[in-house]
Amino acid sequence: MKNLGRYIYILCVTLILSVISVKASATAFFETGEAQVTTTLDNGGWVTVNLQKSYVNPVVIAGPVSHNNVNSLSARIRNVSGNSFEIGVQSPCESFNRYAGTTPPAANTCPVVPWVSESVQWIVIEQGTWVFPDGTKVEAYNHPTNTLRSKAGSGSARDVISFSHNYTTRPAIIHSVSSFNEADWVTSSVWGPSTNRNTLPDITGFSLTLEGGEAENSHATEVIGWMAIEPVSGLNNGNRYSAGVVDRIVDRHNDECQIINIGASYTSIPNVIAKHNTMAGGDGSWVRLCGTEIGLTNFFVHMDEDQVTDVDRTGIDEAVSWFAFENVSFGVLEFLTATKTVTDEDSDGIAGPGELLTYTVTITNQQDDFAQVNNPTSTEPEFIDVLDANVSFDSVVSASSGSLTYNSTAGRLEWQGSVPASGTVTLQYRARVNSDMSICALSSISNQGQLNMDPIDDASVIGDIDNLNQITELTDDPGRDDGVDSDSDGATDDDDATVISAGCLADISVTKDDSSVSYTPGQSSSYTIVVSNSGPHTVNGMQVSDSLPSGLTISGVISCSVTTGTGNCGAQSISGQNYNQTINLDKDSAITVIIPVIYDTDPSSF
Repeated sequence: MKNLGRYIYILCVTLILSVISVKASATAFFETGEAQVTTTLDNGGWVTVNLQKSYVNPVVIAGPVSHNNVNSLSARIRNVSGNSFEIGVQSPCESFNRYAGTTPPAANTCPVVPWVSESVQWIVIEQGTWVFPDGTKVEAYNHPTNTLRSKAGSGSARDVISFSHNYTTRPAIIHSVSSFNEADWVTSSVWGPSTNRNTLPDITGFSLTLEGGEAENSHATEVIGWMAIEPVSGLNNGNRYSAGVVDRIVDRHNDECQIINIGASYTSIPNVIAKHNTMAGGDGSWVRLCGTEIGLTNFFVHMDEDQVTDVDRTGIDEAVSWFAFENVSFGVLEFLTATKTVTDEDSDGIAGPGELLTYTVTITNQQDDFAQVNNPTSTEPEFIDVLDANVSFDSVVSASSGSLTYNSTAGRLEWQGSVPASGTVTLQYRARVNSDMSICALSSISNQGQLNMDPIDDASVIGDIDNLNQITELTDDPGRDDGVDSDSDGATDDDDATVISAGCLADISVTKDDSSVSYTPGQSSSYTIVVSNSGPHTVNGMQVSDSLPSGLTISGVISCSVTTGTGNCGAQSISGQNYNQTINLDKDSAITVIIPVIYDTDPSSF
């Protein structure tokens, strides 16, 4: 006689929430704007500019200044932080106290009427060597120096800067003083890499210096921010940009107001940061807006002078570079990017209890001439991946270069290594899904890796040997777009966590047999229950229960053992004729339960 009994597969579920900790920002940015100032900085006219984005090492470049006041004015920056800076306009005559009646007497006195408002163009860009998403090469650095070129001092004093990028054509260079360590007026100058100030920067580098004009022959150390970019136009983050260089066609203040084609057509007035790229005139000068200033397709500039020792604002023309960008917009900068995908052990796309997951990360260097170096002393490795709380580390499969290890203290994978220009690095590692039934209640298992990169060319930054991976980039699952802009770059399809569906899929079969076709009152027998799991997932906490019919009594110790594959027998309970057993069973495994019984001697009991 066979008793089919009852076999109950019970899922005891506790929902586990996974929290992944990553840095807030994942992309490097630049942004432009226009500041309105009501008076000069010597009259307290500093204005605070709050930035849209946060920066680790911001490079700030300001100018040109509009031309509402007839007197000489140039831009000045101070108190630069990752979220803001202060901007002002500085009058050389005020700075050196050249008013009527002063000693030495003023060559050109400051206006006796109050200053009127001016606007100042500016750009902030993360320091480093980058490319735009369209491949345009750009680099920006902060350069501390006390080297000063002036008519009153050394006429060709300069620092020589070499580019990090390999350019095929002369880049546009914009620059300005971005600190206020000494209150005296000063600006900056750029020309070619030789001592010949008539030459423009070439594809290898340029000369950079503080500019004292005719006003001073020494100055305290200041920071000069500079940016070089290929002279092209395009779109960045959906915003139009253009950059260019004109040869020595921009004349002095009293000689002309030069129109320059902006290199693109804008639908609204863009921001234009324009700077001189020669210093042919020994008196010193800087770019100032003039005429109708900035339009949709062109802008107007001339070269201003300080007028501290004479009233002259005529002379020699200069070369000018510019960068234009849609007003009050931000753009993104690229270096390293990474994709991350996951496959499960049985390739059904569902992660179940005890199943192995294989993660594949591909790191790509978007630059063809600048490498990510291995920075072993950095506080952050070049790549990290904090595992989801519902998995545990299993093994490192491979790393095409560098060293991939698991940091058990931090609960994360860590890779240290270099990524050559235009190169890729592939990492593979495995994690095992937790073997408990709480996995059955999850809709998915999700996590995201993080790149930590160093875009700073130490050779371009005096004294910078920190070799820190300070800029972050989140990995992206190329098969997903969750509609969320996790890295605040304006796009939702480049920052998606790697997700795999979770659930419990198991083909459970149960047989029960007493190996008899008849019985005799008082006879001893046994029931054999075989529970098999054909997969694909492990089942933990499965409950097997059986209630004996009337006339049968459990007569001894119930045995439970793994007869195929792997698994284990858990807690067992017996109450009268009721039996309950907890079992854990891997895929392709079986457990056998044997229940000894005795038949009642009274046939009427059945």
